[in-house]
Amino acid sequence: MSVQTCVCYCTDQSYLFPTLVSALQARAHAAADIADIIIVCFDVDAATFSIAGSICKKNNIIIFSRSRSDIDGASAMLGRLYLDEILPENYKNILYVDGDTQIKYCLNELLSCPPPKEHFFASADPMVFLLEDDSREGEGVREHFVDIGLTSQKSTLYFNTGVLYFHRSAWAAIAEQARTIIRSQSRMSRFPDQDILNLVGIERVLPMSLSWNFPVFLFNADLEDTIQPKIVHYMSQPKPWEGIFRPWQAVDYEPYPAFVAAYPEISGLWKSSSPLRKARYLAQQNYKRFCETRRWGRGPLHTRILDYEARCRNGAEQTEQLSF
Repeated sequence: MSVQTCVCYCTDQSYLFPTLVSALQARAHAAADIADIIIVCFDVDAATFSIAGSICKKNNIIIFSRSRSDIDGASAMLGRLYLDEILPENYKNILYVDGDTQIKYCLNELLSCPPPKEHFFASADPMVFLLEDDSREGEGVREHFVDIGLTSQKSTLYFNTGVLYFHRSAWAAIAEQARTIIRSQSRMSRFPDQDILNLVGIERVLPMSLSWNFPVFLFNADLEDTIQPKIVHYMSQPKPWEGIFRPWQAVDYEPYPAFVAAYPEISGLWKSSSPLRKARYLAQQNYKRFCETRRWGRGPLHTRILDYEARCRNGAEQTEQLSF
């Protein structure tokens, strides 16, 4: 009998390198009889795809090649909106993961508890914790949510789309609505597919612990012992494959040179940063660490995150009952 659950990535050539690293980690942290690991590539040239395909075959990872024409000419970022059309029909439960992630711990617990058929799991976006913040940043978040058409109540449910766990039938309906909106828009918002997915899917979302989609900057907030990150999401710039920049350490950078050492044929996809950019990133990340430790490491923002995690834990039993 075919496996009915998969961990799925969507990428183009520019993000294929980190995606392969995350997918290899996912394979190491997910039992083969529970889930397949799938990478969907958009407009990756034949030579590069051949190299990636060989690596995937050696590591029990499935890789597909698709054209952007298969997703209405959209960027690979929007590929998640077409997974119900692209993936083989045997996959009923799909854990979508962005390529700028690292899988730190076992996924079996999450994969073995799929969402109810009409719902999906997603973690709160960090912007949610700023909604009640009396600051310029908080004001900007509130204005953004109003601009995209979210009510005050729905704004508190705004989710990040870097990690999503959904039942295929529910996602098909949500994705079709999202695609329809995108085709009708003359300009995209600040967070194109994330904003639209929230507009059409927010009433079906079930809150998921930040441990499954841990924003890397929260390492500055002394929350890792409480939340215990299992999937770390390296939001914004820089990225961990570009060097060792706070708040991550050598252990977060190491998977990338280790990957190239194991498969030197992929080294051409690993783009290095210039010395000037690295110096800028070092200064930027030290400054952000100083600010974020003060703002997120204590006080109202810290408390809101802990309250959210408590609600996720308290809602786990109710969600489990919905699944049956």
